Amino acid sequence: MPTATMVADNLSGFVGPATLYRIDPPMHGTDHVLVYYRPEMFGQRGQLTVVLADSQGAVFGGDVRPQSGTHITSEPNHHLALQLAGGYTIAEAEVL
Repeated sequence: MPTATMVADNLSGFVGPATLYRIDPPMHGTDHVLVYYRPEMFGQRGQLTVVLADSQGAVFGGDVRPQSGTHITSEPNHHLALQLAGGYTIAEAEVL
């Protein structure tokens, strides 16, 4: 089953705080994605965005286009976005 494990939360540099997930299996050449929510503003509805990322939380390969899982919403639901992105289920990180 495809899984997404949170690596870091509340990353800055995006329109809203971003969360970095490690995904398995990889998507479009990377095994990390960023998920962030842009709230409603200037008459536009809110949007939950999924972008490809590297392991440090930077946009992967400079491609900032929204990926599958991005959708218009008033509720930032990462579970739904990752499910739409590739059937990913959020898994708990292993504690070493």
